[in-house]
Amino acid sequence: MRTVEFRRAFDDENAARVRFELDRNRVIEFVAQLECIFNDEWTPVVRYDTAHGFAYRDLLHPSRAAEKQEIQVKDFNAGLTFALQDLATNWKKYRERYEQWLKE
Repeated sequence: MRTVEFRRAFDDENAARVRFELDRNRVIEFVAQLECIFNDEWTPVVRYDTAHGFAYRDLLHPSRAAEKQEIQVKDFNAGLTFALQDLATNWKKYRERYEQWLKE
């Protein structure tokens, strides 16, 4: 089994932090999280995860529980690919939504 970890910066204040476990090129678990700087601290905003045995997305909120949504994928390889593409495509939207929630 092999662990892969990396950080992908979208700009100076927004990045994806990724960790996954591989067994014979098969992803057996993963975490892909968008982190944004607010008040000089890195804050998790969206997280894709497999901690409960299935692939899901948590929309993290600054003042209430995360909104958990299962993602329908054939396996964790597809789930990780989906997560990475979504974060790369939509990080600005996720950041803006979190900024709005901070103002509430």
